[in-house]
Amino acid sequence: MMNERVARLRRQSVEAKPSISSERAELMTAFYQSDVPQQESVPVCRALTFQYLMEKKTICINEGELIVGEKGTAPKATPTYPELCCHSLQDLQILNDREKTPFAAGDDIRRVYQEKIIPFWSGKTMREKIFKAMDESFARPYGARQQDLPQRHD
Repeated sequence: MMNERVARLRRQSVEAKPSISSERAELMTAFYQSDVPQQESVPVCRALTFQYLMEKKTICINEGELIVGEKGTAPKATPTYPELCCHSLQDLQILNDREKTPFAAGDDIRRVYQEKIIPFWSGKTMREKIFKAMDESFARPYGARQQDLPQRHD
């Protein structure tokens, strides 16, 4: 039998709606817009990026928790990693609208991405750098869209 505190925490977790949090993307964008990345080696820059994130990130501690911490700003709030692969507005809409496991990405999130995140990270993500360096015979399959693939007739 669950005590009231555990039952309340369970309800809070079960009832929380998955969402996209732009906080990490905004923090990473602000850090990389500063002069620090141009002044440091890549390993030092990554360490300073982590330090910046840990100093600035919202810490989520909900009432009654004995084990604390969330990856985002609230339960089931998912951060994004624009330095690796920046979501497009279309990606955010798909995440918001999909039937199975949607992640709420409301107008406020899409506005932040449109105004700050996407313009800064365009052409700078790790994914884009890898594809630019990759031989086209390897890159081509990643660029194939589902509608471009041959249809199976079983």
